Amino acid sequence: MSTIDPRKTLNNLLAKGFQKDNRDHHFLELFVNGKLILHTKISYNSSDIDNHLIKMMAHQCKITRSQFLDLVQCPLSKEGYLELLDQQGFLN
Repeated sequence: MSTIDPRKTLNNLLAKGFQKDNRDHHFLELFVNGKLILHTKISYNSSDIDNHLIKMMAHQCKITRSQFLDLVQCPLSKEGYLELLDQQGFLN
């Protein structure tokens, strides 16, 4: 897959616990137990999220490109994602 839909990506990340910040673009932050763990963004004017941006967002979300695609397309649950972050030491 070379592109993904930004609206679906935004909605699916919000469903996985990300919170939208009220800045330019769609800034998304992930808090766990009140602690900011990471952030990423989706541009307002984005018609598609291309492969380059997918890789950047995956890096910002601290997972691989493949795991990120699973996260935004829903095979990877919120719990599964948090488990991946925990295994990598990001939730300590």
